[in-house]
Parts: sequence; structure tokens; C-alpha cells
Amino acid sequence: MENCFKRACEVMQENFGHIVEMSLASCQNNRVTVREVHAYYNNGKMYVLGKASNSLMHDIAVCPRVGMCHASNNIYGTAKSLGHPLDASNADLRKMLKRQFSMNYSDYVEERDPEMRIIEITVTEAETFTRYHRYEIDFVNQTATRDHTQPVYIYR
Repeated sequence: MENCFKRACEVMQENFGHIVEMSLASCQNNRVTVREVHAYYNNGKMYVLGKASNSLMHDIAVCPRVGMCHASNNIYGTAKSLGHPLDASNADLRKMLKRQFSMNYSDYVEERDPEMRIIEITVTEAETFTRYHRYEIDFVNQTATRDHTQPVYIYR
């Protein structure tokens, strides 16, 4: 079967290269926690915002593997905290997130709060759809397959 990794990455960018509300699942001590987040995809990584004291941060400190879903799309990866949005190391990422969140940035990011964190999820696997195709993507081995399955739910 043809490796369509490049096209699959383009589909990921089309589907998630803007702010998307998603469910994010993490796990600690055999207990799964799911929460709604606003996420942004860029070049194999998902970005979400959280606070240092929330359950997500505690969970990824123990088990960094997470799962995300939006409609019929599933994304799996490894999460880590990049620190506060105003950290010098996050300057370029902060600009990108401000551009993506646009006028709503201050609704999602309280930069004066020392607890605020940017969480980066390095995507390892994904299943995503166009109107006519389903892509199974292995980001680790940079491979992807495509079939003619349509999503159960079309959200566009």
C-alpha cells in the first residue's frame, strides 16, 4: 500500500491547524481523566494550555501518554509542559498561539497567572479524515495509509 505520509500531514494541518475544541484524555494510577481543551496543531505537535496545579499536569508528570479526539478523529502522543507563556524560550510559540487565538487569546491565557502553562503534545499516531478518505498516520516511522472510509460524523 502506498505511503501517503506527506498528504496525511497536510490533512492534519487542514483539520487541526487552527484552534479546535477537543477532548484530551490522560491517565494516572489506572484512572483516566478527560477534559475539553482548545488545541492547535502545527508540524506534528498539538498545543494546549493549562495550569500547573490542574489534573493534566499531575497526570503527565506520571504518565506522559495522552489521547485526543475530535468527532471521528483520534490523536495519540506524548505530553510535556513547556512552561509559562512568558518564558523567554516560549517567545516564538507565544506569538504563534496569539495569532491563532486571535481576539480570544486573553480569554484562554491568563499571562499574569504564574500557574499558566503551555503543554506540547508530540503526536505519535493519528487517525484523521477528509470527506472521502481515512488516514492512519504513524508519526514515529513517518508512514501513513489511506482508504476510502468516510467518517461517521462530518464536522465541516
